[in-house]
Amino acid sequence: MPVRENGADPRPEGRVDSAISASGPLRDRIGAFTKRPALSPGRIMLAIGSVLLVLALLWFGLPWATGSSRTQIFAALTSVPAWAPVVMVLLGVLAIALEALTVSAAARGAGYGRSVHAHAAASGMMLVIPGGGMAGMGLMGWLLHRAGLTMGVILVGLITASLVEVVVSSVLLPLVGLGAWAATVYGTGASLDLPGGIGAVLGIFAIAAVFLALGAVVLNRSLLDSLLSRLELISTDARQVRDVVMPVRDGLVELLATRWVALLLPTLAARVVQAVAFVLALQAVGAELSLTAAVAVFALARVLSLVPITPGGAGVTETVGAAALVALGLGAGQAASAMLLFALVTLVVPVLAGGAAAVAVPRSVRTRPLGPVDS
Repeated sequence: MPVRENGADPRPEGRVDSAISASGPLRDRIGAFTKRPALSPGRIMLAIGSVLLVLALLWFGLPWATGSSRTQIFAALTSVPAWAPVVMVLLGVLAIALEALTVSAAARGAGYGRSVHAHAAASGMMLVIPGGGMAGMGLMGWLLHRAGLTMGVILVGLITASLVEVVVSSVLLPLVGLGAWAATVYGTGASLDLPGGIGAVLGIFAIAAVFLALGAVVLNRSLLDSLLSRLELISTDARQVRDVVMPVRDGLVELLATRWVALLLPTLAARVVQAVAFVLALQAVGAELSLTAAVAVFALARVLSLVPITPGGAGVTETVGAAALVALGLGAGQAASAMLLFALVTLVVPVLAGGAAAVAVPRSVRTRPLGPVDS
């Protein structure tokens, strides 16, 4: 157990708080996380434009990509069994609840209820506003600060939860998808190409390699310290940045070492829930597709959600995913309606839950320390 000296918290989160307090400029910049993100007219216009773009992609792009008409797609949607939309909504809620467990494990002391609220609000913002990643993180930071967490706990928690999401969505899921696609080709003997051909395969591996390389730099303390030390020769503020980054890195490593199951398992379970929802969506529209092919298209759809053309890849994911299903032999109306049904899980539920969470802000509590430290 760490020992408190001179009243200072020796844990990484406590050292982050001390470093922020000692630096006026950093305190002002990072202190923005303690303020509610403002919905400026520019952001509102971007959100409206984003929604219109998504609707245009679905209205025009989906029929074009699948070779179907809007009448065929509507007919396929109206013929799905009554249980399908209900199950999609429930599974969408379950996925959010599972992801919040990772946030709760990363932001120590937040509590599960506050973590669900903050995660839902941030996820909804990220799916509505173009480039809303930072705005969503800012909203989550503000909500966690209202829950009484210090900036050190918030920074370490947000970065840890983000890293887990990157590992699952940008590394593991693409590799699982490629493996499932290869198994589909091998099992059927058919010549099935990923949308984008070899370029898509190389792109997926490149994304995974970049994130793995960045992770290796962050986890290697001596390498990260050396890089930050060199920056001190360029900028006078680099020393203050280093004093914050290094304890954040230490907190990240400590959490990964002691809570890796609690961090990783819920996010993995959330992706499994989404995969189950995708398979059920295919069954609801009467599609016959092998499990490996379904997993491959699901993984492709989740990877496309990272494409920054629209927030969360909305519209792009459904259009390309439907085209992939048609390439696998599904009817055009079936493919389009299956992707729209699945969008209830990945798009509609998170946006509605996020909107509700952003409006219903819980009361603020006094900032409290992380917990007892041996004296």
